[in-house]
Amino acid sequence: MVEIAGSAVRGTILHKLMEEALNGETQDTVAELERRAEELTAPLGREPSVDPKSGIAPKDLAATIVRTLKLPEIAALRPCLTPEHTVFGGRSDGRNKILVWGIADAVALAANGGIKSIIDWKSDVEIGTENLSAYRTRLGDYCRQTCVERGLLVLMTAGTILSA
Repeated sequence: MVEIAGSAVRGTILHKLMEEALNGETQDTVAELERRAEELTAPLGREPSVDPKSGIAPKDLAATIVRTLKLPEIAALRPCLTPEHTVFGGRSDGRNKILVWGIADAVALAANGGIKSIIDWKSDVEIGTENLSAYRTRLGDYCRQTCVERGLLVLMTAGTILSA
């Protein structure tokens, strides 16, 4: 496996590329995603790197997006995926009102306009148990607020999908 330098900047660019690919703003070809990744890197104060273990490598970013979109579950949902969906609501634990607010990375819309799945893209190179638990909890909260049974935690770098 290729070593990759993980960072918040890498994650930000991956999320933006995924949003643009799903919206049709950027074609989901390796060449176009690589070109767009280079454009997105400069304003964030980074120089593109050829080696993903040395920094932000547009080739790695493009390959990660293409690989993620080809995951069978994502490919099946692709025609109905909409990025950046606001989730908000509240619930009570008996004593306190608990507010939930956030932006789901993507939702799969059903034919009736409802949400059938919520997707949370994770760009982490390595995910510790504590972070993974927090990610699952947040995705579970989003699913409960939207009455959706299926939440997918997509580990983009690893190329795997976990259920919430």
